[in-house]
Amino acid sequence: MLSILIPVYNINCVSLVRKLYEMALLTEFPFEILLADDASCRKVREENRVLNRLDGCRVLELETNHGPAFIRNYLGEQARYPYLLFLDTDTSPVGEDFLSLYLKNVGGQVVCGGFCYPEEGDSFLRNKYGAQVEAQPAAERRKHPYQHFISMNFFIPRELFLRVRFDETFHLGYEDTAFGKRLEDAGIPVLHIENPVWHLVEEDAASFLVKTRRSVKNLLGRERELLPYVRLLRWYNCLKRFHAVALTAFLFRISESLLEKNLTGKHPSLRLFAFYKLGYFCWLSVKFL
Repeated sequence: MLSILIPVYNINCVSLVRKLYEMALLTEFPFEILLADDASCRKVREENRVLNRLDGCRVLELETNHGPAFIRNYLGEQARYPYLLFLDTDTSPVGEDFLSLYLKNVGGQVVCGGFCYPEEGDSFLRNKYGAQVEAQPAAERRKHPYQHFISMNFFIPRELFLRVRFDETFHLGYEDTAFGKRLEDAGIPVLHIENPVWHLVEEDAASFLVKTRRSVKNLLGRERELLPYVRLLRWYNCLKRFHAVALTAFLFRISESLLEKNLTGKHPSLRLFAFYKLGYFCWLSVKFL
């Protein structure tokens, strides 16, 4: 009945899979756990191969890195069962009834359980941004269900997933946003519930800024398509109306090192982070004119 699908890249997920496996056994429903390794390093591959010993668990290894959109589509194609649960490797279910809550919502809809962050962590910028901006209670997510879609933890009928699929032109960054738009365009309902996972991210601020810049660059050429779904693009659109894009790009360039000094410190400002992303996008848009 249920295929639990986990895209893997350079993370040991033995503990996560064993926990999910024990939960799945308690449901008494047919299940499988599929992992697709997106060309991880040799050490991680060897660590995760032990999971092939679990009945109903398979680790599928790719030799070339394709990115999360491709890997999720690949997992959906390989799945045996009619319902799919996608989870990221750096997560862990919060509640012991995690799987049963999803199975109570079987139907022609997407179900998003949400996520949360531990109170303490060394990833200062990543955890602060995640806890204060990304992580939202179900009541808040329901106000704009498609805009709040995040692929870290969601449940979907396989038939619907194969109809919509992730846009593989998004290698890394805003592929979740594009998928939410595809769901809305297809008229597929999205239900948000309280069934979170811990996001156990281990990412220093410098690495997070590199990933952020790569994600923001993905928005170039997609301003009109994703405008209703991305706040950064709405801010950018306002700057365009006031002919202030070039000025914002200039302010970003002259303050870039100071911004990064704050954002990589122990007390990063989320307002400065918002300006960092907007300023970088303005600089890209001017650069590629």
